[in-house]
Amino acid sequence: MLRILYRELHYQIAKRNPLIANDEKQFQKTIKNAMDIKRGIGVQVLGFLPFGLLMASTFAFTDEKLVISSLMVSLALIPFVFAMYVTAVQTSYILSVGLFEPLKLLPIKMGSRYLSGLLLLEISPSLATVLPSALFLMLKYPLPGILSFLWLLLGLFLGHTLGLLLVNFFSLRIHQRAGRGHFLKSFARVMMFLLFIGMFMMMNYLQSYIREHSGEVAAIVKKYFVAYPFAVSSIFEPLRSMALFLAYLGIFGFVYYQTLKEVWKKILEPPVVSERRIISKFRASPKGKILALVLKDFKIFVRKPAMLVAFLFPIYVIFPTLVSALQRGELGLEDLLPVLFMIGLFSVPGADAVLKVEGKNLDFLKTLPIKKRDFVIAKVVSMALIPTFLGLSLVSLGAFYNPAAFVLLPYALFLPFIASSITMLYFFRYKGEEIGIPELRWPHIVLMFIIVGIVFGVIALPIFVSFNVIGSEVIALVTSLTLAFLLGRLSR
Repeated sequence: MLRILYRELHYQIAKRNPLIANDEKQFQKTIKNAMDIKRGIGVQVLGFLPFGLLMASTFAFTDEKLVISSLMVSLALIPFVFAMYVTAVQTSYILSVGLFEPLKLLPIKMGSRYLSGLLLLEISPSLATVLPSALFLMLKYPLPGILSFLWLLLGLFLGHTLGLLLVNFFSLRIHQRAGRGHFLKSFARVMMFLLFIGMFMMMNYLQSYIREHSGEVAAIVKKYFVAYPFAVSSIFEPLRSMALFLAYLGIFGFVYYQTLKEVWKKILEPPVVSERRIISKFRASPKGKILALVLKDFKIFVRKPAMLVAFLFPIYVIFPTLVSALQRGELGLEDLLPVLFMIGLFSVPGADAVLKVEGKNLDFLKTLPIKKRDFVIAKVVSMALIPTFLGLSLVSLGAFYNPAAFVLLPYALFLPFIASSITMLYFFRYKGEEIGIPELRWPHIVLMFIIVGIVFGVIALPIFVSFNVIGSEVIALVTSLTLAFLLGRLSR
């Protein structure tokens, strides 16, 4: 069953990708590759492996148990966050394309097990980023290495379970006339969930601090050793580590099983939610095509908060800087600059959510007089909107401490636009006016990280040479204008 669902999912993805669908030979080749689960997963593993080996080098040159256990705490967040992100986005997309509609007619008690298995197949390649570290650790300390391996697998499972919970509570509903009250409730739930995950996400940016202050970090970890991911630091205490591992496995195993039952019930009969609204006369709106498409994207995000959570992931980038600013009572230019570049860079994964938000809507959009250029520009705006807002908010906060921070305002406007434009121009580089959903695998996202990172490196070059912020912003402006011209010329 998993093989059938996997093949059908990737057939649907290929069919919605005009770059592939319009070329018969390419389509046949893609379908052949997509039908092979081993080949599909293997390609993704090879894409992740270089990053895994790079992170493993830290463990190769570190022998101190205190440092290793602290580093494992932050490393365990990678499969956890990745699994939660993919589960939230991919579940909404899988259900929106009707992949499970045929199963509703079959006498299956809990078909969500197949949904979970399909998602785990999509998530599993991310382990290539962390398992090399566990293997290096096994060579030095066999038993702690095995325990770290188990904890990394558990992190993947915990993230997957939380992603399913997110989908269960937020997405599997049919909203009729979702009004302002629904928007506020959805937004509040999303913010609470982001704050909850943000507590763990900050640990990802503390590896250098951990190495330099391992004693202090170890004291904090020891204080909160029961909470994940701090519990991972217990790998050098096998009995306590196994007890914590089994406790987490038992509790979340039960939550996972109950969630799967609830998910399947809602897939079979989605609950209908409606709100009372005042009936008003219809008024034609003068909105342009691009603005209408952007508003459509965000309306769908509000109705599917699980996708919105994934789309808001760039928020996590600013958490460490905000915490540091609150602790020190200052936020200087040297603090803001790298974070603004990181916000721009980490807007790249938003392409996944922005494109997959379409689902079944794509067939309807193809019937409208929408050109590919309009569709792509709308996606650029949708993708850049949240990172731009974050950048502007961060610059405003910096100006509260130091008015000179306003000189960085152009970065908040240009960098997310540059990242979004490069990403969309890459995915929609095919000829013709047909709109579609290009194939987005994580190796593609990694490639976009590299390309955008190189462009950002060129923009930042004057800063590295002589801290010439104005010169750097001029390069960013020229790059933005060039990309805007290319977007305007798309398909011509």
